[in-house]
Amino acid sequence: MKSETNKLLSIIERLLLEKINCENAQKEIEALSMEEFPELFGNLYHYLNDEDLRKKDKEYKEFQNEELKKLVNHLETGNIKKANEVSFIHES
Repeated sequence: MKSETNKLLSIIERLLLEKINCENAQKEIEALSMEEFPELFGNLYHYLNDEDLRKKDKEYKEFQNEELKKLVNHLETGNIKKANEVSFIHES
């Protein structure tokens, strides 16, 4: 059975590869307990709800995707504290 972290990583990686849209990603994320990531969902919510802005603004898309890559890195290394600090509003 996949851990919550691995499930979240899978969702985020599919987002980065544009294999899943934000609406479906949000549904999958909401099905997770997110107990390990108390602040993360609120921050990730900004990314999920800015899909239309990323389509219009290439720089904003690059910024948010870089933050998403930071999140992946922190989750892969088990740094949950840093993962919870990733922001999609300003550089973390």
